[in-house]
Amino acid sequence: MTATKRQLGFSIIEIAIVVVVVGLVGFVGYTAYNKLHNNAVTTTGTTVADQQPVASDVSTAAPAITTTSDLTAAETALDQTDTSSSSDLSTLNSQLSF
Repeated sequence: MTATKRQLGFSIIEIAIVVVVVGLVGFVGYTAYNKLHNNAVTTTGTTVADQQPVASDVSTAAPAITTTSDLTAAETALDQTDTSSSSDLSTLNSQLSF
C-alpha cells in the first residue's frame, strides 16, 4: 500500500526566494532614492539647511546680552537700523523663492 501525501503551503526554499527578491527590490529602490537625493544636493551646491544668512554691513560682532539693560540697548540699536533697503528686500525674496 503506497501512501501519497499532498504538500500544502510553502517550502523554506520558496520563502527564501521571496525574501531575496523583496530585499533586492528594496535595495535597488533605496539606492535610486539616495542617488536622486544626492544629485539634488550637488546641483544646488548646498541644502537649504546648510545656507546661513550673512550680514554684509555689520562691522563688529554683537556683544553678549546678559542683563536687561543690554537687551534694551540691543533693541534700541535694532530699531534704529534702516530696514527699507531694497537690496535687503531683494535678497530676502531670492532666499524665499529658493
